[in-house]
Amino acid sequence: MKQSPKIKFASAPKNILAPRSEGGFTLIEMMVAVSIFVVIITVSLTSILNVSNIQKKTAAFRAINDNLNFAIEKMAREIRTGSDYCAQPCTSPSSFNFTNSDGVGVKYSLINNKIEVSYGGGDFLPVTSSEVVIEKLLFVVRGDGPDGLQPLVTIIISGYSGDKKTVKSQLNIQTTVSQRSIDS
Repeated sequence: MKQSPKIKFASAPKNILAPRSEGGFTLIEMMVAVSIFVVIITVSLTSILNVSNIQKKTAAFRAINDNLNFAIEKMAREIRTGSDYCAQPCTSPSSFNFTNSDGVGVKYSLINNKIEVSYGGGDFLPVTSSEVVIEKLLFVVRGDGPDGLQPLVTIIISGYSGDKKTVKSQLNIQTTVSQRSIDS
């Protein structure tokens, strides 16, 4: 058998056709990767900040809700069993005087954006916490004279909690309390 002669072809330089053997990224690849990373971090950070603001707003709402519910329940319980509504002259609509079931004079007032109570003419004690700002406390009394009508007191409270506009929680609450015994 006869062998055919070997033919040699001219080849292109190795550095053009052969794949790169050097490791690393090009500048364009790095810029694209960094840009994608920045976009992902920005979206993630925005989500985290939104969750944080929602949590703060929820905490502020819980504080105002708990405080106003406690205050209105405390006042309603004492007023319901009390008598002599506005026994002393009611000096303002944001102040209310009566005698409790133990015969002690009680006065609820709005002082420095807080609901405060005084027993027997003593010092005022806070009913709401310092994290809550009470904007309005209003007492409307009906049937408080010797007219044979059931005495009624409507309590209206408006306040907010939270220091920034984005986390501020406003709450308005109202209840009407009737005295257990009819004035005679």
